[in-house]
Amino acid sequence: MKLIDKNSQIPLYLQLIEIIKDMINNNELQEGHYLMSERDICKIQNVSRMTVNKAIINLVNEGVLERRQGKGTFVSYKKQNLTYEKMQGFTEIAEGKKLKVKNKILKFKLDKPSDVIKEYLQLKDDSSLIFQIERVRFIDEDPTILEKIYIPEYMCPDLNKELIDKISLYKLYREKYMHKTQRAKQVINPIMLDKSQSKLLNVDLNSLALKIDRVVFTDEEEVLEYTSSLFITDKHQYEIILNED
Repeated sequence: MKLIDKNSQIPLYLQLIEIIKDMINNNELQEGHYLMSERDICKIQNVSRMTVNKAIINLVNEGVLERRQGKGTFVSYKKQNLTYEKMQGFTEIAEGKKLKVKNKILKFKLDKPSDVIKEYLQLKDDSSLIFQIERVRFIDEDPTILEKIYIPEYMCPDLNKELIDKISLYKLYREKYMHKTQRAKQVINPIMLDKSQSKLLNVDLNSLALKIDRVVFTDEEEVLEYTSSLFITDKHQYEIILNED
């Protein structure tokens, strides 16, 4: 680590910020790597803990570093955008970025919907059945999204686990079931992951994620799908592009 110039008029914490950034740019510190403790940096640089802490807080706020509870400070991953600008599924968007995508299906069953799911899917017939799908989505071997998907049976009558394991749902909607997706309504909220969710997504307990609830409508204004997703943003970020009509 390069030493701070105490004869410089540049504040010490700003010099330390640039030193750490240079170490990252020169690959002395790589993405995901642990940054030495504040105490060790104080000893090397012969500066106060306050100076080191101020530099690190600034780098965390910039997204250059991240703090993990009980573990320390790490170099952040350079995030890649997953951009939504039209009616596409996750697989199509990720593959458009040349990313390797795979799924792990945790649950697939045909069942009666709860009252909450009936409301989302706008089902009026009490005898209606729905497909319930739960899966983990991976990007380049990293678990990134935990999804719960609910689809009315009558919209995709012979849907099965093997189909959704091989083919994008949106591709199935268009090409097998001849549905044209017209619009979607999304609600996005930050949440803290519980023990089960954290384990499935391979992150620390109480890590932050985006909870994305999406209802998809066909061109005939029928509800095709309701999905509730948990999206972790350590390596990727969720980008939405809005255009004027």
